[in-house]
Amino acid sequence: MAFDLSFLLESRPSALIMGIVNSTGDSFSEKAAGSAPDSAVERALELLQNGADILDIGGESTRPGATKISIEKELDRVIPVLEKIKHFRPDAICSIDTRHSEVAAAALAAGAEIINDVSMLRESPEIADLVARHDAALILSHSRGTPENMMTDEFCTYSGSIAGVVAKELNNAAESARRSGVKAENILLDPGIGFAKNPGQCWELLRDLEKIAPLSGMLVGVSRKSFLGELTGETVPAQRGGATLAVELDLAERGVGIIRTHAVKELHQALMVMDKLNKIKNLELI
Repeated sequence: MAFDLSFLLESRPSALIMGIVNSTGDSFSEKAAGSAPDSAVERALELLQNGADILDIGGESTRPGATKISIEKELDRVIPVLEKIKHFRPDAICSIDTRHSEVAAAALAAGAEIINDVSMLRESPEIADLVARHDAALILSHSRGTPENMMTDEFCTYSGSIAGVVAKELNNAAESARRSGVKAENILLDPGIGFAKNPGQCWELLRDLEKIAPLSGMLVGVSRKSFLGELTGETVPAQRGGATLAVELDLAERGVGIIRTHAVKELHQALMVMDKLNKIKNLELI
């Protein structure tokens, strides 16, 4: 059945929450939750209970410095998790975080509604054909190079405005996806905070998000990332919750469509409070 991402985005008054489900075993910020399919499923079901609108399931760590794994290992990590989630919660909207067409194909066949391509179609252009064939949605996340080398000067150097360059590279990828048949309304852009970008560039990009695309059609993930640790001095990713939530609330207030986070419960509750406060303020003005 066709998936309509635009309808989903328009159905909520505030940002949608995408909960991160790591089934990698080597994620920079997960504990045991990502080490085995059963625990990843338990985490996914908990995230849905806590307010996640979408689950983003990943079997290969793509953080800066991560090493590549085999397609077979990624499939073994991702597909059983996806199948079990769909068994327990058939209504769950699932995204698969992958840069490999083989994984995307298996995930779409198993019921995934969204492919989150962290390579922006650079590594597997055929992902766009697969998404179009299944009438699914596609997230294009800006990056350069590979996880092994993306933080080198070669890939962190931008000529002119970083927002302008990111916008151009993302729009080129989106145009390629549209030519493959992916519906424009089913394409979401992610500026790729922390991917081939140093801390200063991350802050500049967050400031200039509106220069990349309409915020309502954008996904942004800042959860526990190193640029927050560089500012606060917090070296443990899991302890960057306060810094993460501060940025996430700003993103929601500005109208970003989807926020990708580890801390679903905290963000969900914070958005509820923000909505209540806004209603109170509006009543006071009447």
